Amino acid sequence: MSGCAYRFTNRYVKIPAGVRTVAVEAVFDTSQEVLPHEMLWQSLQRAFAADGHWQLVGQSQADALVRAHIREGNVTAVGTNLDNDLNSRGVVKIKDPKVFDGGPPPVPSDFSQMTQAGKFRDQGTMKTVVEVEAWNLSTHQLIARKVYPVTSGFRALHAASGVTTKFNDHLRYEEATREAFLHMSESIAKDFVKTVFVR
Repeated sequence: MSGCAYRFTNRYVKIPAGVRTVAVEAVFDTSQEVLPHEMLWQSLQRAFAADGHWQLVGQSQADALVRAHIREGNVTAVGTNLDNDLNSRGVVKIKDPKVFDGGPPPVPSDFSQMTQAGKFRDQGTMKTVVEVEAWNLSTHQLIARKVYPVTSGFRALHAASGVTTKFNDHLRYEEATREAFLHMSESIAKDFVKTVFVR
């Protein structure tokens, strides 16, 4: 069987008067963390375009200007410590072997790798505070403003987890960080579009 469900609400779509075109300004980032803030800029544009009530244009032709400000941002390692520096026998390195001890010389892999951390955390957390606002360029009045304090967790894969290798640890961590920021950006963008319209 199939049917239709109807839901009633006292909220309705109301487009701000005189606003049909919108421009999204480049993201203003004053956080101390290096974040891929261009993803937030792209997500805001996609959200307005997907809604269908607006036409995206350049700022000189726009009725409204959307601005986003990343006020705070940090990425923190959390979760469990994983050993990543093993010797040639698969044992965690506590200290470097003695070079001259009367026996055969140790193999290079027995020495600590100074270019990598001996331990990794298997998860990360991204915390941001983003302020988004829309301005009517004709009246110079604020249409909407909203602040988003967002926390997003992600899994940080490293060689010690057995899933990846030491050679691409950094790449996998960067990918996980960017994916977490993209998810956060899309969530903020979709919510803000609804905030502008729904009264």
